Amino acid sequence: MEISEGNLSFTFNGALSGYKFDEQDQTSTHYHGLSHCMKGVDLVIEQEDVWLFIEVKDPSHPDSTPEQIAAFAKKVRSTELVSDLVHKYRDTFLYHWAEQKVEKPIHYLCLITLESALVLQLMNQLKRQLPEGRANNQRWQRAIADRCIVANLETWNSSFPHIPVQRVRGE
Repeated sequence: MEISEGNLSFTFNGALSGYKFDEQDQTSTHYHGLSHCMKGVDLVIEQEDVWLFIEVKDPSHPDSTPEQIAAFAKKVRSTELVSDLVHKYRDTFLYHWAEQKVEKPIHYLCLITLESALVLQLMNQLKRQLPEGRANNQRWQRAIADRCIVANLETWNSSFPHIPVQRVRGE
């Protein structure tokens, strides 16, 4: 299955289903209808044993200016971007919970087309604000997010060879 987000094309080998979750077409079966008060990740992919919530940020798009890339990097260095990523995950989790689709572990994968140092900084921030795995508390029976990963194009393709992504022409 192939799904594009902007000019990035993902190939999901072995996926059971997948769709653009932030679809704005009200006639789409994947339109969630609450974008006025809740956010959503870009893609939701169902695999046999896990749900993938995928958020894509492409500041290094070929048409991006150096000023746009610098402004995005500033968001990474502050808490603005990580707060947005956490919000998108939590709201998507709530959507899934309301649909009774939280029976499988959920992996939150963020593809951010930046240099590795900023991506690592962002992953550290995300893991501090969105608990990965079960909390160190006996009351927690399940994880809110089983796995949180932030990667750039290079690390994505080496870490997830079963979900290759490539830049395509267009948009």
